[in-house]
Amino acid sequence: MEIGKKPTIFIGTTFYKYDPAYSVCAVVWDQLHVLVKNGYKTVLLVLPSFQDDAMVPAGVEIRKVIPQILLEPYKGFEFPSHYKEDIVKVREMIEKNLQDADFLITHDWHFIDTYIPYWTALRESIPNLPNLKQILAWTHSAPSTRPNLENNIHANRYTMAPKTKLVYLNHDKIIDLAEMVGGWAKDVRVVHNSRDPRTCWNLDPFVNKLIDKYDLLSADIISVYPVSTPRMISGKGVDKVIKIHSKLKELGYKTRLIVCSAHANANRDKGMIADLYVWAADMNINKEELIFTSLEEVPKYEQGVPANIVSDLFRLSNIFIFPTISENSSLVMAEAMLASNLLVLNKNVGTLREHAGEKAIYFDFTYRENIKDNENYFLDLAKNIASEFENDKALQVKRRVFQKQNYDAMFKEMERLFYESEE
Repeated sequence: MEIGKKPTIFIGTTFYKYDPAYSVCAVVWDQLHVLVKNGYKTVLLVLPSFQDDAMVPAGVEIRKVIPQILLEPYKGFEFPSHYKEDIVKVREMIEKNLQDADFLITHDWHFIDTYIPYWTALRESIPNLPNLKQILAWTHSAPSTRPNLENNIHANRYTMAPKTKLVYLNHDKIIDLAEMVGGWAKDVRVVHNSRDPRTCWNLDPFVNKLIDKYDLLSADIISVYPVSTPRMISGKGVDKVIKIHSKLKELGYKTRLIVCSAHANANRDKGMIADLYVWAADMNINKEELIFTSLEEVPKYEQGVPANIVSDLFRLSNIFIFPTISENSSLVMAEAMLASNLLVLNKNVGTLREHAGEKAIYFDFTYRENIKDNENYFLDLAKNIASEFENDKALQVKRRVFQKQNYDAMFKEMERLFYESEE
């Protein structure tokens, strides 16, 4: 492969539609998203009947060339009379359409019994694909015991193919998978499945942009605070939330504070936000860690982001810090509760306890200069919050899946396979 030139990646499927309920389809779509995002020419192979072109990520070339084959007859040990005809049909398609492929990713073609005509045809085509560096055969099910291959018409499924690496989804069964095909551990690579909110939750495009721009999924702590900008300090205590985030960062956490800043079109309000950025910088909080939605896509969201965006952002968040000095029945807090946030509330506002009960942590956020500026006080608050956060198993697994199983993390595992030394 030419140094400096990214390889062309093909993904072979038998899809006739985009079906998010089909787990393999979800895996393929995450692969398509990250390949295009990272500048790889990407080609998706599907059946001629595929009609969900609009669902395929922009930038992916769709080739509707996979022959439609009746798969059911390939169960068991008596292949249909048209077996050789099917093999020829698939092989001709492969040799015609994959000449520009550097890598071919297949999903279970080598594994499922009814896919044997596709896998056999692909194996036979390898000598006629001189540009193909490798087949990466994704394996979505647990391996089985290797059968007796004597007179076994499924033998191709139980022997290693040339120019092929098996890709498994965890490290637990690597040896079992290698033994199933008569190979070695060196023939298997691991790429974990991703479950990314950008593709799993159907988030608003604006929220997806924020995730990418501010690397939200890598954060340990994400707070969302919807406020009316003119009251965000005097009534809502945004400055205190920033202060707590600075102390959480001091404790070693990677944090993001997203302020959904409404009514922020006046010069006075814009000046207040600018002053907060200067003040936050003095506490080692930068503009990647403190995000005001009114400053994104100006002037579109200066009056506020719509409710669906606020809801999407709360789904991403994990700690809701609420130093408000007065509430009747807070809708913002209720939304944070719906999103399973750890609640950090002002103990001096009785209505907050009326709604949250004892399922929150309470601190004295009543405005006094000696509290606002007391470094030790806010450090103690941060330590208490961190302790509650670390002991909440639900929030910890959410943090883990965001950081370890987002599609960018999966892509780092997958991309390495494109640059391994050729054996």
